Amino acid sequence: MARLIVFAGLPGTGKSTLAREVARRTGALWLRVDSIEAAIRASGVVPGALRDAGYRVAYAMAGDNLRLGRVVIADCVNDWKLVRDAWQAAGERASAEVRWIEIVCSDLVEHRRRVETRVSEVPGLVLPDWHAVIGREYHAWDREHVVIDTAGRRIEDCVAAVMTALGDGAAQ
Repeated sequence: MARLIVFAGLPGTGKSTLAREVARRTGALWLRVDSIEAAIRASGVVPGALRDAGYRVAYAMAGDNLRLGRVVIADCVNDWKLVRDAWQAAGERASAEVRWIEIVCSDLVEHRRRVETRVSEVPGLVLPDWHAVIGREYHAWDREHVVIDTAGRRIEDCVAAVMTALGDGAAQ
């Protein structure tokens, strides 16, 4: 059965690290909106702000792969209800199960350190500074989701928690 696993959380919480590792372990398709947006910017086709272009590309790619019966992992901040609703709709249009994983870092000192010391893996991606991260509008959740707190935890332990939360359906 097709399954859309949507990772959400502020920059620097460990979201992409966990999404990538879950995709690697399960064979799921990993859609990283940061990579999509960086590629769109590099193309020069969209001058100025991208608005929701990267997300729209990701929704379309997710839908195509879900209709093939694949497991898709969406990796993006997903800070607004509007965006979460769009992922939900993309999954439902493809008759896929949609699961939500919110990644948080409850230790603000650790979170800030991560934000201020990380290096972009995506060519051309400009990482937000700490003030941009904490000043970001982040809507309250209105749907069932799993919360994984990465503060003071090893990546392996966090991945295990995600895999447990997803159950047997995590793998293809």
